[in-house]
Amino acid sequence: MVGSKLKRIFQSLSDSARREPFDKRIASEMPKKRIREVEKSLGYTFRNKSLLVKSLTHPSYLLHTKEQINNNQRLEFLGDAVIQLVLTETLYFKFPKEREGQLTKTRSGYARGDYMARIARKLKLNEFLLLKPRDREAGIGEKESSLGDVFESIIGAVYLDSDWVTARDLILRLYDNLETDPVEDGAIANPKGVLQELIQPQFGNDALRYETTKQEGNPHNRVFEITVFCNDEALGVGSGRTKKEASENAALEAIEVLEKRK
Repeated sequence: MVGSKLKRIFQSLSDSARREPFDKRIASEMPKKRIREVEKSLGYTFRNKSLLVKSLTHPSYLLHTKEQINNNQRLEFLGDAVIQLVLTETLYFKFPKEREGQLTKTRSGYARGDYMARIARKLKLNEFLLLKPRDREAGIGEKESSLGDVFESIIGAVYLDSDWVTARDLILRLYDNLETDPVEDGAIANPKGVLQELIQPQFGNDALRYETTKQEGNPHNRVFEITVFCNDEALGVGSGRTKKEASENAALEAIEVLEKRK
């Protein structure tokens, strides 16, 4: 229901409200030949080239300048929402018999930063990302966090440059119409272990705990809800037919939360 409401909001926005004006200064940060290379790799031609350039502008590129607002973070914010809605809607219709816990787990696999980073690498966005020479030499453009962010910002830019249907179709094409299971494609096979690795350096070995916060249904058809805490902070909630499944889903949600804090 929430997804359908969001979709109506996306579709009902007027062209005037969604159109971002062309900015020649921003567009000039990238040679026209380079812009065409990005468009060819993406399979989409921008009407507003400054949107494309902005989506490729790493925050460090404009750090300590008056133009810092023109980095790709706002487009990343938008693109994240568009991707989440596309994944949610597609999985809802693709798996009509799956419970919400499994759908959430699958969506989390597709929406994880390292999964999107792999798509970004296929598109060569690591080569196109606007960085200062020292930051490129330091490997900023190869970090999974940078690549996941730039993929989201590109999608945000496509959505603003076109419409909901075009952005959705592009996302599904880049995701191979969700034909490959994210776990089979290299997604997190051991989310609890990965979460432990993320938490341990800062908080130690014993900071995580998993608590059963709800259980429903008969013994033969029980659904568990488990919350994972880092010290006293709830990081993620997951549900499943077993405590193992529920705790893994909670860990996946926690990983997603931590990735967005980077």
